[in-house]
Amino acid sequence: MQTPVVYTIRGCDACVKLLKKWEAEGVQYEERRVELSQVVLDEARKHGDMVPIVLWPDGRVEQGFEGSLGCFI
Repeated sequence: MQTPVVYTIRGCDACVKLLKKWEAEGVQYEERRVELSQVVLDEARKHGDMVPIVLWPDGRVEQGFEGSLGCFI
């Protein structure tokens, strides 16, 4: 994995803010929307119970964005 993977859900305020920031900064990422696939939802739940969930290339996992916890999945 060279770029961060971010699990999101449509309409999640914290997810929207994170993606807008990354877009503005030119950050490359892979978005996986949890509401579109049970497989993706199950993957996300292995790392946490609240989106956004970011999997960094170095193995770190972060939930939420800038103090916002986001949405439960």
